[in-house]
Amino acid sequence: MMKRLCYIGIATKCSLSSGFTTQTKTTHRLLFQTTRMMMATSNNNLVTIPDAITAHKQNSKHIKFIDGSWHMPVGDNPRNGRAEFTSGPRIPGAFYFDIDDIAPAMGSDDNPKKLPHMKPSSKMFASAMDQMGILPSDTLFVYATNDCAFYHRAYWTLRSCGHDPALVKLVQGSLDEWKECGGELEEGQLGEEDERLFRMSDLGWEEKTPTYQVMSDNEDVVVVDMDQVLDIVNQKDSDAADAVIVDARSAGRFVGTAPEPRPGLRGGHMPGALNVPFTDLLDADDKTKFRPMDEVRDIFIKAGISPDASNRKVVCSCGSGVTAAALAIGLEECGLRNKEDITIFDGSWIEWGSSDSTPIVTD
Repeated sequence: MMKRLCYIGIATKCSLSSGFTTQTKTTHRLLFQTTRMMMATSNNNLVTIPDAITAHKQNSKHIKFIDGSWHMPVGDNPRNGRAEFTSGPRIPGAFYFDIDDIAPAMGSDDNPKKLPHMKPSSKMFASAMDQMGILPSDTLFVYATNDCAFYHRAYWTLRSCGHDPALVKLVQGSLDEWKECGGELEEGQLGEEDERLFRMSDLGWEEKTPTYQVMSDNEDVVVVDMDQVLDIVNQKDSDAADAVIVDARSAGRFVGTAPEPRPGLRGGHMPGALNVPFTDLLDADDKTKFRPMDEVRDIFIKAGISPDASNRKVVCSCGSGVTAAALAIGLEECGLRNKEDITIFDGSWIEWGSSDSTPIVTD
C-alpha cells in the first residue's frame, strides 16, 4: 500500500509541476478516484500513467510498450490506429499491435465467414511476438492514443493467446497525460521499412517455427463460437443456463431502435442477453480509463450479473468482438468473475445479426 500511495503522490505532483493547469478541486477529485480504483482493483493489471513512466524509465529489455489503439472504421474521416502510430507521437521503443492484421485472414480456412479481427492462432500469435522481440518473461504495457476507447482488445489478445496474464498491464490514461507527467515521446513519421510497421502477410510465418513459447494452447477456452452461444440461448430457463450473455453495444442497438454501424445487420439482441454498454464502464472525461472498480462492479450487478453466482460463466459480446474485451476486463478487475470464467463471442453481432437463422428479440 505504501508503494501505491507514493505513486498517487507522484501523479498529483507531476500534474501540477508540468504546467498542467488543473484546479485544486479537480486534482482532489482525480486523486480520490485514483485511490478508489486502486483499492477496488482485484488483479492489479490496471496501471496509472506515473506507474508506466516509472517502468519506461528503467530502460529494461524485459519491459515492452505496446500501442493497442484501434478505432471504428465508420464515418467520412475515421481515425486509424496504425496511421496515428506511424505519424506519431508514440512512446519510444513501442510496437503497434494491429488487431486487424494479427488475426486470421478473411476468407481463409481459419476465417471462412470473413469476420474482422478474430483471435489469432497460437502459431500466428507467437510469430507476431517474435517479430516484436517479445519474450515470454517480458512485462507488457498496453497503451492508447488520446480518446481511444477501443484498445482493450489488444490487451485482451495478449493475455488470452499465451502471454502470462500477470505480465500484461493496461495503462490508464492518454498520451497527453503521459506528456504532462514528464513521459518521453518519440515524434516524427516512421518510414515504411520500419520494423514496427510489420504486416503478418509479409513474414511468411506459416512456413516457420516460432521461437516464442505460449503458456498453453488454449484455442477453445477464451472464445466461444455461434453454436456454443446458440446452446446457451436455447436453454429454456435463462436463470439456470450454463452462462449468461452480456452485450456491450449501446442500449439503442440492443433493443433495435438505433441502426447498426455496419450494413446488412438486423437490430436487437440475443434472447436472455443482458445489456452493459461498454462506455458506461469508462471514465466520462477520459475513455482511456476505467471508472473506479467499485462503480464498475455496481454497474454489472444492476444489469443482472449476480455476485452470488460467481461460478456461472459470462459470455461477452458486442458488435465485432472489440468492445466485448472491455466487459471482460471490467468483470475480472472488479472481482465479479475470474478470468477463466469469462469468454468472448468472437463473431459477436456481425456474425449473429447477419444470419437469417439466429433468434433475435427487441424487448
